[in-house]
Amino acid sequence: MVLNIPRPLSKVAGPREIVRQFVPSWFAVTMGTGILAVVIKDFPFQFPHQDDLGWAYWFFNVGLFGIFSILFLSRWIFFFNDAIPMFHHPVQSMFLGAIPMGLATIVNGLVLFGTPHWGNSATIAAIVLWFVDVGLAVLCGLLVPIFMLTTHSHALESMSAVWLLPVVPGEVAAASGGLLLAVVQNQRLAQNIAFISMLLWGFSVPLSMSILVIFFLRLVLHKLPPSDLIISCLLPLGPIGTGALAATELGLYAKRTFENSGYGVSATTFQSLASATPAIAMFVATALWGYGVWWLVIAIFAIGHTLRNRLPFNLGWWGLIFPLGVFTASTADLYKLTDFYLFRIPAAVLICILFVLWWVVMFHTVVRAYSGELFYAPCLGPRQACTQNELEI
Repeated sequence: MVLNIPRPLSKVAGPREIVRQFVPSWFAVTMGTGILAVVIKDFPFQFPHQDDLGWAYWFFNVGLFGIFSILFLSRWIFFFNDAIPMFHHPVQSMFLGAIPMGLATIVNGLVLFGTPHWGNSATIAAIVLWFVDVGLAVLCGLLVPIFMLTTHSHALESMSAVWLLPVVPGEVAAASGGLLLAVVQNQRLAQNIAFISMLLWGFSVPLSMSILVIFFLRLVLHKLPPSDLIISCLLPLGPIGTGALAATELGLYAKRTFENSGYGVSATTFQSLASATPAIAMFVATALWGYGVWWLVIAIFAIGHTLRNRLPFNLGWWGLIFPLGVFTASTADLYKLTDFYLFRIPAAVLICILFVLWWVVMFHTVVRAYSGELFYAPCLGPRQACTQNELEI
């Protein structure tokens, strides 16, 4: 009798092959796990052990990020020539943006979970990692588009929302910078972080909105993407939700950061900024939230329409988690900023949905990682068929 039960890692040649085939899209797992920890912390209705649950997810996320970082760096050390083609691949290169976005969730957790337990040492670690994250976000936001302009082969018909991935890390870092303002005690440093976050918002959000225009044009002219890419229709929620989240974080902590600062003319300017930023943030975040609702409905329709066919699982399924997660986090922050129940109820519902989705996607990820199916780098070309796919009993 033959059962389709794969042996462990039966679809890869060995542990070295896992390293050689390791791709940056694995960091999407840390993005989704990290944002789930954040939104559990922000759940608008208190429940027992809420902080403990969020802490557990964040701690698990730190472990995942550490393992993935070791595997990714090992690929560059031991298989340098096989890692270079990643930059020239029109899809895999986009997922380089997942690395700084995954790191940003570590920074957020240090602020939300680490500082209450470890005090100032966690704050210092968060600040250091945030500046590293800013550097990676800027590098990714410039380097990958340069490759798109010079070496990649792209066409409107084959475009997907993964074009957003190298651009969005800037605004993700901006949102983390806004959250950092809650714990940074040095006012001058806090102001520098605030201004850098504003610059990163401008570095990322306008370009992301431009890409969304092109993506909508692609949908109108060439209809929905193929089933293996249909999950990417949810990716637009990423830049929209993060743009709103960065605005709300800056709005929540602007007064503390800018009031009683400077001398003479600069003092008046900072005081004006402290009083005006919350109102500006509320307007910008609310407008983006409305835009996000539109894209959410479109994405649900697109995925539901495609469910008539089988949706093949791949790491792109994590595109369900992080974009919905940052949109949910911005919804929870809007409730904090406005005390408006229009945001409180949707935030609670979305967090519950996100929790269920995370378990579904993680289950499929673990099962396929166990067989080795997910350890495959498209930039290296087709993988040879395995000879031991089945377990005979």
